[in-house]
Amino acid sequence: MTGDVSGDLTGRRLGNYRIDGVLGKGGMSVMYKATDVRLGRQVALKVIGEHLGADAEFRERFVAEARNTSAIDHANVVPLYDFGEIDGMHYIAMRLVDGADLASLISAGPMSPERVLRLLDQVADALDSLHSRGLVHLDVKPANVLVTSRESAREHVYVADFGLTRRGATGHRTRGGDFLGSPTYAAPEHLRGEPLDGRTDQYALACVLYACLTGGPPFKGDVPAVIKGHLAVEPPSVSRVVPLPAAI
Repeated sequence: MTGDVSGDLTGRRLGNYRIDGVLGKGGMSVMYKATDVRLGRQVALKVIGEHLGADAEFRERFVAEARNTSAIDHANVVPLYDFGEIDGMHYIAMRLVDGADLASLISAGPMSPERVLRLLDQVADALDSLHSRGLVHLDVKPANVLVTSRESAREHVYVADFGLTRRGATGHRTRGGDFLGSPTYAAPEHLRGEPLDGRTDQYALACVLYACLTGGPPFKGDVPAVIKGHLAVEPPSVSRVVPLPAAI
């Protein structure tokens, strides 16, 4: 098969994987629900096309994502099963999480503080594991937090998408100078291109906490307005938007 990620691959084969349907699309990849025909196991299959795989910088980031994810053995990190390249198409096969991302939960409105703390405590635990290895995630946002209640009696969280994860990073941009990440949840030092460490992820997690409790991120508007908010405006108070228990 030729490598065109823009087309829907549903019903086709990519190596040992039968592609069953689309889970989601991003600007640079498509996430499919697929079946590993060797094991009869359903997986989430992230695929990029030939045109991006031919770009050395993007290919390096994609391979780094696979290696960073596979190096982290943690209950709250999506397990990686396999990665490779076939006919110019690069792919990563990982656990298929039967649930929803945190962004979709937030879209339904503010969440209870008790539930938020239960979920984000698991995210923080996963990030601690990264930071102890000298890694920084750099893209902590609701869409990269997967929530499922199918695996245990309580809601279980997985942190996903390690495509920007770096060791000893500075504010991450492409070689052409384009910002990598989500400005909506980016720390000031990330936006400025300064050295980054675990505190960069902690800032992003605090923004996610705000979004969970209020129903939206701390700074809204177009990208310049959001960036200005992170760089120059005092963070808004959650309690001014929604009532909180005295203990919080």
